[in-house]
Amino acid sequence: MLLAVILGGAWVAPAHAFEGMYPPAELLSLPPAGAQKLVGIDLHVWSDPLGDPLGAIVQLQGCSASFVSADGLIVTNHHCAVGYLTEARRDGENLVGDGFYAPTLADERSAGPSARVWVTRSLVDVTAQVVAGVTATTTDTDRALKVEANQKKLIAACEKPGGVRCRVVSTYEGRVYTLITQDELRDLRLVYVPPDAVGNYGDEVDNWHWPRHTGDFAFLRAYATPEGKPADYSDKNVPFHPAHHLVVGVGPAAGDLIAVAGYPGTTGRWRTAGEVAEEAGYTLPLAKQEMDWALDMWATVGRSGADARARLAVSVTGYGNYSTKYAGMLEGYERSHVVDALREREAALDAWIAADPARTARYTQPIAELRRKIADKTTTRDRDRTYTYLVRSDLLGAARTIYKWSRMQALPDEKREPGFQARDRAPLLAKLSEIDQHYVPAAEERWLKHFLTELSALPDGQRIPELETWIGGRDEAAIDKAINRLFDGPLLANKDQRLAAFSQPSTTLAASTDGFLSLAAALAPFDERQRRDDLARTGAFERLRPIYAEALAAFEPERTYPDANGTLRLSFGHLTTQDPRDAVHYGDQTTVVGVAQKAGAWPYNAPQPLLDAIAAGEKSGDWGKYADPVLKTVPVNFLADLDITGGNSGSPTLNAKGEWTGMVFDSNWEGVISGTVYDPVQARSIGVDVRYILWYLGAVAHADRVMKELGQ
Repeated sequence: MLLAVILGGAWVAPAHAFEGMYPPAELLSLPPAGAQKLVGIDLHVWSDPLGDPLGAIVQLQGCSASFVSADGLIVTNHHCAVGYLTEARRDGENLVGDGFYAPTLADERSAGPSARVWVTRSLVDVTAQVVAGVTATTTDTDRALKVEANQKKLIAACEKPGGVRCRVVSTYEGRVYTLITQDELRDLRLVYVPPDAVGNYGDEVDNWHWPRHTGDFAFLRAYATPEGKPADYSDKNVPFHPAHHLVVGVGPAAGDLIAVAGYPGTTGRWRTAGEVAEEAGYTLPLAKQEMDWALDMWATVGRSGADARARLAVSVTGYGNYSTKYAGMLEGYERSHVVDALREREAALDAWIAADPARTARYTQPIAELRRKIADKTTTRDRDRTYTYLVRSDLLGAARTIYKWSRMQALPDEKREPGFQARDRAPLLAKLSEIDQHYVPAAEERWLKHFLTELSALPDGQRIPELETWIGGRDEAAIDKAINRLFDGPLLANKDQRLAAFSQPSTTLAASTDGFLSLAAALAPFDERQRRDDLARTGAFERLRPIYAEALAAFEPERTYPDANGTLRLSFGHLTTQDPRDAVHYGDQTTVVGVAQKAGAWPYNAPQPLLDAIAAGEKSGDWGKYADPVLKTVPVNFLADLDITGGNSGSPTLNAKGEWTGMVFDSNWEGVISGTVYDPVQARSIGVDVRYILWYLGAVAHADRVMKELGQ
């Protein structure tokens, strides 16, 4: 990967064609070279995040989606919807394996009480309000608390009229803050989700690789009150009528400019070399190790029966995905010498700063302090990493939520921690109510014992005294005894008792004989110390990162876009081929012929109706209107140079007219490190062609109701 070149002792950043995930409003300020790449795009139309077509793009938990009908029909990726199948599953059903289709409106099932879709209504710059009251003498902890308090005040005022959800996000490393107002639609229902053997065709063998033949799509529907207001699930609700929805266009073709619009999560292209080195050398290797352990453990537990496998299916899919991704990132970092290149960049930045007295006075000390603060985080990294895994336990996580909620009730709402205010009560209860759908006691026991053992083996400087006191020691016998205490009739394993505990005062919870509630109460002082440490670190970063970003932007003036931060972004590109290795060439499209060619044992166990439909099409040569005029068959997936990252899953691809042409769902192996650095030569995105979605719905699934709603 060409991250940069050094010319005459000076760092020169490369010009990346189509690199960038742009906030729509910033399209109008693109430099001429950037605007010239977008011939055929009306930048005034595409810069409006609330109009057509961008007003149709919505946000799911961790994914993107879009309205594709006037009656609230939503399309997203299969892997974004598979978790909802667990919530909708009834006794004896295997919805992940079999898929789901609601032949009538009345058959559409709830995606669960915590399912949400957010529709953006407004974006307002609130930078001045967020930093109001912060001065040069404000301590880092007080700075973080002041910024937090200002954000809570803005959010409270925004949400006061009701019916909306508001949040404040920062861009350019804290140089700009934006208040975003969204409709929070809380009644989300399943319409059509293909079987796992279609939506996850190829599983981890194909994941992050090309060529792909995956039908990674699913359809949901948003519901609201008859007046169009967000509401919890109710049989009185009706389909939501969005202000905007996409219309079906023709699938992408070579040479066409295409856009992808969605809500990418986070990127780290403005991070320091030290942060990337920590990720490459410590965080990712250990994260992959823990995930692989969990996958092996779940496989063992899953052999106990179909019910356990069904409950664990979503966790297995998620961890398998990230395990594969992290392997690709580690290989990519090594192959491309990313850390070395970033260190060269920082050395060049330092030299540029030192060459000018004004720059030296402005940047040298803050950047040096930022690097020290980042390095300081590593002193307790083993403890912090392992503790994070420990509290992912279903029941311990629930206990900590319940106990912290009870303690927060003693404070005025504006003084409570974010995530534990009155506005958070309903989402927390929804999460607590869903635990039954994925809770497997045997897996929970093994999880807790594994991470308790890891924590107990840490050196003195990283141990948690409160945890060891509760356990009663550090040896295996003490840990086994603690596990027995936790699982001796755990109160929180029962949904009704879990929800009832949520309303109990902290004194009652602390005195409970339930092992999990007792442990949560014991850990509270440690959690408080972590909170104080996090505030001090957050305040320091809020003070220092904007200065570092300012220096980088001045040093590299071609840095024309901010890191992704979970807000609406646009990327542009074309279908394109790839030559990843010597004598290896990849085309830019795959077809249904390739689906049949791969078919066989899992993970290529294509359903027989799909293979029959492909065989019939090949025999007759008739693919209806969904055949590509060049390929003479139905295209399945496409390869493009669209700049995407996690959270873009489910993002629609659009043609110059704003019509829906497909959805991105993955990156290629060489592009998995795009969250840190983007390589225009090798990084690619992978999408599913709208023609495969429509052909499959009609010829295989016979989902006539969905087809009609899509205008087919």
